[in-house]
Amino acid sequence: MRTRIRRPAAALAAALALALLPGATAAGDSPGRPPGTAGTGSGASPDTAAGAEPADSASYIAEGLRENPVWISDQIPRDVPRSAARLFERAAERTGVPTYVVVTAAEGPPGPAGVELLDELHERTGRDGLYVHYDKDAATGAVRVHGTADLTDAVAERAMLLADLELPYDAGPVLEFDRFTEILASGRAEERAGTAGARVAGHDTPDRLHPSVTDMENRGAVTGTLVTGLPLLVLTTTALVRRRRGTERPASRRRAVLVVLGTAGAGGAVAAGCWLLLGTVPPRPVAQPTGPEMAARVERVVEGLERSPLYVDPETAEALAPGDRARLRERIAGMDVPVLVAAVPMQDADESAGDGEVLAHSLHGRIGRDAVHVVADTASGTVDIASFGVDRAGLESYYLPAVARGLGSYGEDTDLAGTLDEVLRYIGTTPQGRPGPPLPPELPPAPADEDALPSLFAGDFWAGAMFTGPAAALLGMGLVAGALASFDRLQHRTATPGPLPYARNRPSTGLLRRTARREAALLSELLDGRAVGRGAGDEEGDAAAVRARHFHRLATELLEPSRGDGGDGGDGGDGPLELLCAAVLARAGRAVLEEDPRVAVGAAGKAGAKAPGSSAGARPQYEPCRLNPLHGPALQSLRVPTPSGSRRSARVCAACAASPATASANGPRLLLHLPLGPRGELVPHQEVPGPFTWPGSAVRPDAVAQWVQERLGDAGPSPAEPGAPAVDLHK
Repeated sequence: MRTRIRRPAAALAAALALALLPGATAAGDSPGRPPGTAGTGSGASPDTAAGAEPADSASYIAEGLRENPVWISDQIPRDVPRSAARLFERAAERTGVPTYVVVTAAEGPPGPAGVELLDELHERTGRDGLYVHYDKDAATGAVRVHGTADLTDAVAERAMLLADLELPYDAGPVLEFDRFTEILASGRAEERAGTAGARVAGHDTPDRLHPSVTDMENRGAVTGTLVTGLPLLVLTTTALVRRRRGTERPASRRRAVLVVLGTAGAGGAVAAGCWLLLGTVPPRPVAQPTGPEMAARVERVVEGLERSPLYVDPETAEALAPGDRARLRERIAGMDVPVLVAAVPMQDADESAGDGEVLAHSLHGRIGRDAVHVVADTASGTVDIASFGVDRAGLESYYLPAVARGLGSYGEDTDLAGTLDEVLRYIGTTPQGRPGPPLPPELPPAPADEDALPSLFAGDFWAGAMFTGPAAALLGMGLVAGALASFDRLQHRTATPGPLPYARNRPSTGLLRRTARREAALLSELLDGRAVGRGAGDEEGDAAAVRARHFHRLATELLEPSRGDGGDGGDGGDGPLELLCAAVLARAGRAVLEEDPRVAVGAAGKAGAKAPGSSAGARPQYEPCRLNPLHGPALQSLRVPTPSGSRRSARVCAACAASPATASANGPRLLLHLPLGPRGELVPHQEVPGPFTWPGSAVRPDAVAQWVQERLGDAGPSPAEPGAPAVDLHK
């Protein structure tokens, strides 16, 4: 039976050597003990009670089964206290046949175990029925049916295997026996076997029933990461998307307070959800052991050592043969120092948590006389000693012979009797000397402390909340930003002629700057290519090239931070309005060159649209979209709603003309907004004083160029039309 992985012993217990409740006796010693609590020492035969040792472990356990059908060893109070017998008895009522349950300590070399033990118990008790055996470390319980036609070994073994497959490996004997009897009573073993087999084939094993300390620490780290990471990820990603779409809102104290409260509330909701999913721990299937249950084995060993200097645990009676016991007792009696030897199984589920020195101190505290206490593990052969008040200096477990480290250690091949011979020889040959005070051992934790788990909101929770969570949020935001950038690049490669793929209705200043620089660079490439393909004389007479260079010069000067007075946009070309003008002028310059049939660069101006005021036969003038000048050329006139609720005629690009939202109530949302409000809030570009202000239905590049010239202090006429009158910006 697989059980929980236990933590190492730590200085958490309350009293040294478990001198628990002086005068307490083992539960079950009284004739009026509750049913099913018979354990080691409580079910001894009359001969054993009178001082005789049992012949073997099966005889000892069988004597206990005669008194009660549930026998629980007193060696494992931390895992299965003897008070759990009532739970076994209640579950055994489902079987419909006489049921005998045996729960022993960990399986070791001496004595029978499993089915062999059950057969011997049936032979010694002479009672027919269902026999079940659990030990601390077996993978599954053993089961055997004797003398009943209502149940067979095959059915019982299948139910036992199913119980093990359906439960977590740390369920323990109580839960496994309860599931075993439930399967027997259900009559659906075949159906459940198919389901369990499918889970095993798919490696779908049940999770641990009881999380470990490491599990809870990991859960705390995950919780801390989620508590801060998720709200921050949502907050930063939302800000990133709004910035990308140009829908940022101006700073506001009220909004900041709401954001902080919302983020804190989201973190609290995540914490509550994590606590419900990860912080709740199922209760212990059995009650915590009582003081008498924890002291039962110590009391039993003390009683044995008061009768003889060598005590062999009857549950592992096969560890020392009768002849070896007699010889060792004789040798101990002849030694010049008092020696008391306890040969018992040691494991982490016993009262001393498997520490032999702790048990030695416990025995000395109960016996109360000076002696060298020797504790030998009957399963592993490991030996621990503790010296109390004898004239031998340096008697410590560390200096014991190598054979005392365990059976077969360091190439030694000896049994427990041989190991004890070597230990007695070591004690006898240790020179006399003034003994120092015995060093107290590291105390094991109390059972309640041993099962205690750290809170979900302690320890690693804070590391996750303060470091991992924010880092994960930043990483997530970076991934989202990368994905959006990749989407933009992909859209740019696959875009069809029409609105620019990077044109947004609420761009940031940085995006406007990148857009203007990109358009200026494209225009510069066209002009350089035109200069290479034509002679100097031809270029001077090329009005289109002169006009394009004029637009290029103005756009370039706007993009130089050292030029301009800042105006509405800050230092020179850093203002959003100046950057928009630079992008429009560069786009207009490209359109001028692309209209020349000798340079096939694009088709932005080939649609044949005629600008307002142009005469018949004149080349069409480029006009940007009235709703968003960063879109493509305006090719169609529509009446669109304005933020004030009225409708105006506007020249729009093909995409805006085809969009149902343009003429609907959502039309104002398509307007280009610039961060030019008093506190940086977004304002429709048509409401900003400048070349894009209403009431005109179209945006004219010449008007934009004239406004830029005035801003730069160069208010001369356009090179395209020398001597032309100034352009009215509002027509």
